[in-house]
Amino acid sequence: MNGYFQLQIDEKGVSLLLCPPIGDGEKIRQAELKEYLNIIGVPYDVVALNSALCSLEEEETVLFLAPMKLSPVDEKCDIQVMADKMTAILRIFPPSAGGLATSKAHIMELINKAKIKAGIDEEAIKMAVEERPYCTDIVVARGKLPTAGRDASIVYHFDTNNNSRPELREDGTVDFFKLNKLHQCTQGQVLAEIIPEERGENGFDVYGNVLLAREVHKMTFSHGRNLEISEDRLQLRSMVDGHASLVNGTVFVTDVYSVENVGTATGNIEYHGNVEVKGNVCENFSIKTDGNVMVSGVVEGAVIEAGGDIIIARGMHGQNKGKLKAGGNVVAKFISAAEVEAEGYVEAEQILNAKVSAGTTVNADAGKGLITGGRIVAKNAVNARNVGSPMGAATIIEVGTDLSAKKRLAELQKSVGEKSKTIPQMKKVVEDTAKKLKAGVRLTPEQIKNARMLQMTLADAQAKVQEELNEIETLDKMLKDHGEARINVRGTMYQGVSVSISGTSMNIKSEYTFCTLIKKGADIASTTL
Repeated sequence: MNGYFQLQIDEKGVSLLLCPPIGDGEKIRQAELKEYLNIIGVPYDVVALNSALCSLEEEETVLFLAPMKLSPVDEKCDIQVMADKMTAILRIFPPSAGGLATSKAHIMELINKAKIKAGIDEEAIKMAVEERPYCTDIVVARGKLPTAGRDASIVYHFDTNNNSRPELREDGTVDFFKLNKLHQCTQGQVLAEIIPEERGENGFDVYGNVLLAREVHKMTFSHGRNLEISEDRLQLRSMVDGHASLVNGTVFVTDVYSVENVGTATGNIEYHGNVEVKGNVCENFSIKTDGNVMVSGVVEGAVIEAGGDIIIARGMHGQNKGKLKAGGNVVAKFISAAEVEAEGYVEAEQILNAKVSAGTTVNADAGKGLITGGRIVAKNAVNARNVGSPMGAATIIEVGTDLSAKKRLAELQKSVGEKSKTIPQMKKVVEDTAKKLKAGVRLTPEQIKNARMLQMTLADAQAKVQEELNEIETLDKMLKDHGEARINVRGTMYQGVSVSISGTSMNIKSEYTFCTLIKKGADIASTTL
């Protein structure tokens, strides 16, 4: 029970009864008491009042206030709405002897004056009238917060991971004959389902203002061919037997184009879907597809371009003219004298005299795990068992290089260079025109129009150059500071290897074994694996 106060009036004047709290009850609020006395109009000694409240412990205290006549004071009520407008608090103050008690009607009148319209608690008001808990917060109206609701979501019923690496045998070699990473599906199979959104309920504050629930997001399927949506728009089904994949939120189903060999019997292959070659890809032939390519045999001096992954179970003899370009990953038993470009990772047991660039990592740490000759570029890391050769084969390893960023940087530098040649010319024409006008030379309307257009073009070009310079600065900093880039050597890195990490280069002059090379400050440092 909270502590409370009550006026006492007799022939001597006005006194104040101070009652301490019981148990965990709240102490009398000094500010509230002083405000009450000011409203009633009873003078008081501030020091004496403060002292009485501070010394109030377990027994009631009576403090004489003033020798004055005062009519009986009725029970007082006060209603306050909290700052968030979600709660209205009623506080009741006791009457003096002879004073009248408040009524439910009076409390409702105060609620109406406070313009409280919603969430009124009739039971709380009834309790207040019957029990009269003085100097106590009584919640007589409470707003309702809006419920959050739930956004729609999509559940996929197939493996959407496109970055799984090939299986390693117990002896450390890669099982290149178990590389079918395609996610098979059958006709009529449900590949994805939408869990519908659930709208939240609106709320309100004590003034009756509506608090709108958050808008929930709906979901729709994004899909390619060979797929159909159910009548209720909640299921996505395959229309054919094939393979499912998820690319940037879009579901694709493709049926595989399968051939024994790629050679004179087939000619070059161009296909919208996955291509399976059960044998070899012969020299001078090509495969181009927006799907995946899987070759069970050998690729010999051929070109393969795929929007997805390229998997070659028995490896590639590039003969210095073969090329692999993948929008996903490249996995091969070995890569020799070929050019390889992958937006994902490149995986092989041996990489010999090849030009390899990967958007993530280059892995040659299984089996013999050898990289020798050529140039290897990866954004994140190169993982190898042995790099170079005891004979000092020229081998370049470069990590911390974002190929797309380097390409963009070159484009921007070229663009800035071209604009820098034309801007001075345009600026001179604009300045000459301004001088003529200042000198009083009369120009034709057409000349004035052309001058204004040239001035706008100049301003746009200058703004574009500044924008491109800012982007160049950002890209240059990013290319020089790729803190996660590293070269992991699980065997030996021989002399003759040149390494570059995030723009810092070093020629290997003595063998490195079982170590990780990273950029540390402006140098390249070696740490243990």
